[in-house]
Amino acid sequence: MMAGLLAVLISGCAATHQDRAQQFYSQGRLDEADYEIQKALAADPNNLSVEHLAAEIFTGQGFAHYKRGEMIAAGNYFHRAIDYYPTYAPAYDYLGLIAFSQHNWQDAIKYGDQSAGYSGQPAPGYVHHATEELRRIRSGQPLFRSRRQVPKP
Repeated sequence: MMAGLLAVLISGCAATHQDRAQQFYSQGRLDEADYEIQKALAADPNNLSVEHLAAEIFTGQGFAHYKRGEMIAAGNYFHRAIDYYPTYAPAYDYLGLIAFSQHNWQDAIKYGDQSAGYSGQPAPGYVHHATEELRRIRSGQPLFRSRRQVPKP
């Protein structure tokens, strides 16, 4: 009986923190949303709706860093998102964009394809471009040609 009551109290506590996290997230108050979602995750670590909201919040925080050009911090938040919700497509897409911006073609392709697979959408445009760049590198073609360079017959 006592164990059942304790489970109900913990579940109610998680729901309260989840509601607060959702409210803060909707208001763009991401640090407060992060704090509340951490409390909800601690109270109910196997709740899929809490994990999904955590992925949304962490992706939002990652996007804020991404917009400021803070790619390491952004990447950390995107990885946090997929740690809690491994099929959260937007986090993979941003990881692909970061990899693409760093000319890490293999990771751009990997993350872009994962994003497409989880979202049910076609692969993002950067995946095609990264595939072409990787093909050029592997074939030994120069990435940039100078005007003076004469093609070999």
